[in-house]
Amino acid sequence: MRNHHPAPIAVPAELPVPRGARLSTQEAFGRILGGLAGEQSDLASRIVTTSPDVTVSTNLGAWVNRRGIFDRAERADTFREEKVVSAQRWVMGPHGQHLELGIAESNLFLLLSALGLAGPLFGARLLPIGTVYDPFIKRGLDALNYGLYQDSRFILVATPSGLTLAPEGGAHQSVIEPLIGIGQPGLIGFEPAFADELAVLLRWSLAEIQREGGRSVYLRLSTRPIDQPLRHLDAALSEGIIAGAYWQREPAFGADLAIVYCGAVAPDALAAHEAIAEDIAGAGLLAITSPGALYRDWQESLRTGQPGTAERLLARLPPGAALVTVTDAHPATLSWLGAVARHTVVPLGVDRFGQSGDIPDLYREYGLDPDAIIDAAARACLRAGTS
Repeated sequence: MRNHHPAPIAVPAELPVPRGARLSTQEAFGRILGGLAGEQSDLASRIVTTSPDVTVSTNLGAWVNRRGIFDRAERADTFREEKVVSAQRWVMGPHGQHLELGIAESNLFLLLSALGLAGPLFGARLLPIGTVYDPFIKRGLDALNYGLYQDSRFILVATPSGLTLAPEGGAHQSVIEPLIGIGQPGLIGFEPAFADELAVLLRWSLAEIQREGGRSVYLRLSTRPIDQPLRHLDAALSEGIIAGAYWQREPAFGADLAIVYCGAVAPDALAAHEAIAEDIAGAGLLAITSPGALYRDWQESLRTGQPGTAERLLARLPPGAALVTVTDAHPATLSWLGAVARHTVVPLGVDRFGQSGDIPDLYREYGLDPDAIIDAAARACLRAGTS
């Protein structure tokens, strides 16, 4: 078997954070990749994107317009020739850097796996990025599993997450996918809430898939626009984002309660925390960017006896303190955090098929809105005996 070792492609120290007071992580992804597409750099020239018939709806449009679609022969844009109005340029040719697939998620993972092995097999390093609707990851799990078993390296960008594609009902809403990001060997899953977190993670991912002993990366994104924080990304915050968690509102030492959230539910968790802080002084708000990174780090700490990220963060709360975990996914994604430092947990999430509606109505129905989080905090404190 061939085993080439191509030199890594240089990745910049940081990627620009998309501007905007209110953005979704999916929109931020499209802007970041569109910015890279305009560069004349080794990094941009080695990125190859692909998608199973959701190129535009997963925000690859700007990248494709600038970098083109791959085909072995030059092909004109049929839509323009037929005078069909479109913001997209569907020009195809041998220099295109996007491969367009039909509705076939198994083919997506087969292609990503092949592209991710181009370095060791042929000595030509590629940086594959595939986009897919998050609930449809399950369609290609077998191909995904075998690709990772062969140590293929790629970035999977799955969007929209959870209930956030609200009007389309349960068929287009994902529940168990973050558990794949926790349990699948060779894959590390992240679910950023904000555009600056995504910029940090996408930059890290482009380096991670090239690293000796690295992994493929799963980025779970959302179409829900949310207010962006006004903050400076210093080294400590960036490290926390990559490690899987950081205190967005640091609790007082010995605090009785913390709200723990992941992903698109950030505004609801923040609103609940602001309401609770009036009655429970020093309550914390813990932002989770990677349940999988935290879980694997915790398991390693159990083997080595050295405290990991989760232990260090949760050490601010005494044993028995209350945690409310909330995520637009199965509640098991975060409920295990109660075992890290013996805290009482009330886990909120989605564990049944979705209904159609707008996001506020669905979050109310499934117990993810601020009122549900506040109620869960009261129950958690009651169970913990802290109030």
